Amino acid sequence: MTRPLPLLIAFWAIGTAVVFTAAFLEFAKGREAAREERFALIEARALDQRERVLLEAFPSDPSDRDLVILAGLYRQPVEDFPPVSVFPGIEAEPFAPLAIPPRPEGLELEKAQLGFRLFRDPMLSRSGQIACQNCHNRELGWGDGLQSSFGHDRAKGTRNAPPLFNAGLRAPLFWDGRADTLEAQALMPLTDPREMANHDLASVVERIAQRADYQEAFRSVYGGAPSTAEVADALASFQRTLEEPTRLDRFLSGQYRALSNEQIWGMHIFRTKGGCANCHNGPLLTDNKFHNLGLSFLGRPREDVGRYTVTNSLLDVGRFKTPSLRHISRTAPYMHNGIIRDLRRVVRFYEVGGGRTSARNEAERDNPLMRFAGMTSPFLEPFSLTARERDALVAFLEAL
Repeated sequence: MTRPLPLLIAFWAIGTAVVFTAAFLEFAKGREAAREERFALIEARALDQRERVLLEAFPSDPSDRDLVILAGLYRQPVEDFPPVSVFPGIEAEPFAPLAIPPRPEGLELEKAQLGFRLFRDPMLSRSGQIACQNCHNRELGWGDGLQSSFGHDRAKGTRNAPPLFNAGLRAPLFWDGRADTLEAQALMPLTDPREMANHDLASVVERIAQRADYQEAFRSVYGGAPSTAEVADALASFQRTLEEPTRLDRFLSGQYRALSNEQIWGMHIFRTKGGCANCHNGPLLTDNKFHNLGLSFLGRPREDVGRYTVTNSLLDVGRFKTPSLRHISRTAPYMHNGIIRDLRRVVRFYEVGGGRTSARNEAERDNPLMRFAGMTSPFLEPFSLTARERDALVAFLEAL
């Protein structure tokens, strides 16, 4: 049966329309994809330009979008971070999560446990009233929360008790660097007249050896009677266990939600306009060097010439060890003499360019140490932060 011509024409028209429509839709889809790709490229270029602007002069009163963009620049591997701003010639070690040693086992665990017993025992002091933990309390960030510690007969020390976090990784030790090893550091307070006040180390070992429980413990761990070297080894073994991960560690390990956008902004300030990375860098957030911050108070009641007492070099007058900033929010007050009570005031101290030491009269001008005490670190350049920037920097410090 032959189909009527009008019907055939209708079928042909419908088929042509379908093909044309499909082709048109495919064409339109292609154009839309090209359009989206073009706009994505434009947006990416704009973002790149925005990022460059942000890095060169990040706003002091950023919008939420500014903070999101900045956070994106830091939520990536450390090697891709924005460049750090440090003085010429300074090779700042990159940020990195600290490789915390695993919990000791076997004999090393027994040494650490014995060290912990000694650390808590006031028998190590001449008066029998002062233990290591008096000045290094776990609840106070392994410090004591005081400007300077009290020791034998309530004698007041001259320096702030350094926290013991990561002490085994920060030689030389003490604010003046007088101990080259953790073992040497562990013994020095025992004979310091302002601390445990023993006349000599032999008397400490003798008291330990008179205790049956310690006799058994040292025999089990070291195979014989207590000795000075073994007391030092046990105390140092315990102190090497005093470290734990921080929020910054987690962030640098790829857990990018460990820091808020505000804290990341604070990190950016830390690495750029704040100049903090000149001295506080690497996994330990310290260069392990000595710097003069203008806090020697030469000729005044708080006088402390720092590293000079160890080296007798005039260039070391007023220089003190750069502390690690790990767990810094738990270890107030701050500086070698504990004169700054909180992190916000620490930031303000550096904003004004640190401290100053200068002669007030003829006698002080004649002091041969005065000129060197006044030679503060070249890193102490004044800078200005807004209240929001200061809040962000403090928020970052609290994550360390």
